Amino acid sequence: MPDLKKVLVTGGNGLLGSNIVRELVARGYSPVLLLRKGCNRLALRGIKFDIIEGELQNSSDLEEAIKKCNYVIHCAAKTGQKGELKDYIPVNTEPVKVLAALCQKYAIKKFIYISTANCFTNGNIEEPGTESSEFMPWLKKSGYAYSKYLAQKFLLNEFRANNFPLVILAPTYLIGPGDAKISSGKLLLYGINKRIIFYPPGGKSFVDVEYAAEASVNALEYGKNGHCYLLSGENLTYKEYFNIVKHNYNPQAILFKLPNCIIKPIAFIFYAIQSLFKTDIILNKINWKLISLDNYFSNQKAKKELKMKDTNTKNALHKSYIWFAEYNYIQNGNR
Repeated sequence: MPDLKKVLVTGGNGLLGSNIVRELVARGYSPVLLLRKGCNRLALRGIKFDIIEGELQNSSDLEEAIKKCNYVIHCAAKTGQKGELKDYIPVNTEPVKVLAALCQKYAIKKFIYISTANCFTNGNIEEPGTESSEFMPWLKKSGYAYSKYLAQKFLLNEFRANNFPLVILAPTYLIGPGDAKISSGKLLLYGINKRIIFYPPGGKSFVDVEYAAEASVNALEYGKNGHCYLLSGENLTYKEYFNIVKHNYNPQAILFKLPNCIIKPIAFIFYAIQSLFKTDIILNKINWKLISLDNYFSNQKAKKELKMKDTNTKNALHKSYIWFAEYNYIQNGNR
């Protein structure tokens, strides 16, 4: 029989995954991590956990990990907005089908799927997006968003058809310690290291990764099967976000807004280059639209049912800054 306190965490060396592992240990759980051989494990330093070296796309490795546990938190994913759907399906969609079958085979008590807020419709400050909204069709052009949505859709069908013990968590823009592979932390490092900070017209929901991790572990106990929860935080414009960064870490910086009339033609030029030379470029049409939106979401359901705390972006950024400074991610002149 598996240990009732053992939890398989995929993607446990990532920003959210590593914070979930820390939270599991603090709560008395025993995390089991499926990690690739030689992967970056800096964010896991000082944490006690069991490890199985293997590949997410290898069903034998997944089975070896799952049969030791009673819960699964699936964080692993190929992120970013570069590449086509075919580049994301093998990592973000297909392994989910194998995981679901294995979870049912071994009677897993709860399967926590870490989705993304991109699977729902954003709102504005007055009416932020909620879990009752639908996937936005234009994001089918985002390999990341659409592959995650297809996985989410599959899992919800499994819940309806087989009473699969599923809880879906959809984080917004994570900030905080443990960003060893520099994912969302790129935005902070950009603000710290540039004399002129160019920012787009839209905004995001910034969420403290430690609070998202707490809510994720709470979902093992309190999450309702078949339900989705947005793990969102403080809704801020990019100007508000970079003002916090400037005030606290880079007071000499000058903020300069890039209006849509500048961003849009640049994005279309880059898209033409991408199409012509079959190469990936960060500022494509999808990214342009995402950074131009008021990309705001509500966390009211997660607060009520998963006891999620409200994010203070300034405090979350400070924790991120301290972590980056400790591990020498920040240029000496800005430490």
